[in-house]
Amino acid sequence: MSKGKEKVSSKQFRWLPPMHETMLRILAQEAHKGNKPSSTFKAGSFALVAKEITVQFGVECHPSYVENRMRTLRTMWSTIQTIRKKSGFGWDDNLKMITCDPKTYQEEVMAHRKHAEFLNKKIDMYDELAIVVGKDTATGGFSKPYVDLEHEPHNADESAEYVADNVEEDVVEKGKNTVESSTTGSGISKSRKRKHSVSNADESVLTDLSDQLKEIAVALKEINRGPVDYTALYNEVMTMMADGYSEDMLATAFDHLCENEKTARGFLAKNARLRKLWLDSFLFTQL
Repeated sequence: MSKGKEKVSSKQFRWLPPMHETMLRILAQEAHKGNKPSSTFKAGSFALVAKEITVQFGVECHPSYVENRMRTLRTMWSTIQTIRKKSGFGWDDNLKMITCDPKTYQEEVMAHRKHAEFLNKKIDMYDELAIVVGKDTATGGFSKPYVDLEHEPHNADESAEYVADNVEEDVVEKGKNTVESSTTGSGISKSRKRKHSVSNADESVLTDLSDQLKEIAVALKEINRGPVDYTALYNEVMTMMADGYSEDMLATAFDHLCENEKTARGFLAKNARLRKLWLDSFLFTQL
C-alpha cells in the first residue's frame, strides 16, 4: 500500500460525488472501447477505476468496491426509469430532468421519500449513467441512449420519405406522361424524383436540428462560463414575486442557490415554467 493512502473496508468506503463522477466517466470511456461486452464490464475496467480513485483521492479503492457500487448505480437507474414511466411525469431531455407539477411531486414523495432527489432536478451525468448501467449502444465516440433508440424509426429516412412522397406526389404525377416512354422508363424516373426529394427533405431536417443544437450549446456555454453572477441570480429569483411567491420565500430559495453553485446554474438555465416547478419542489422540502 502506498504511503499516505488511507485503507478502509468495503463497508466503510464512502463514495463522494467526485468519485462517483470519476467512475462514470471512466466506465463510459471503457464502454466506448468495447470493454462492456454484455451487461457488465471486464475486470480490467473496474481495476482501472479503482486505481484512478486511489491516486486522485488518496483513499485505497479496491476493484470489488467498484463492483459493489455498480449495484447502487443499477438501482438508481431502475428508479429513474420507473418514475419516468409513471403517469404525470415528464422528461426534459436538454436538462436531463424528470419534471412534474407540485401535486404530483407531493404525492410521489409522500409514497417514496427517496424519489425526491430525482424530481425537478438535473440528473448529473445522465448520459454516462445510461451507458454504464442502461441498455445503451456505445461504439467508438458515439452513443445513443436506450430510450431514444426505443422510439426511433428503424430507417432514418422513413419520416423524410413519408413527407417527400406526399409533397411530391402531384409533381411526379404531372410529369409522368411527359417522362415515361415505357413502363420501365416511368419507374426509373419516379424513383429518381423520390430519392432526390427524400435527400432534400432529410437535409433540411438535419440542418434545422443542427441549428437548434448549436443554440442550446451556446446558451449552456454562456451559463457555465466564469463565476455565477449572483446579482443577476437575485434579480431572476425575485421576479417570481409576480407569480405570487412572498419575498421571504424567494429569499430562502436564493440563499439555497448561493450555497449550491450547480443548482444555481441549473436554475438560470431553466425557462419560467421549470423554474416554478423547481421552486415549488424546494419550498415543499422546507415545510
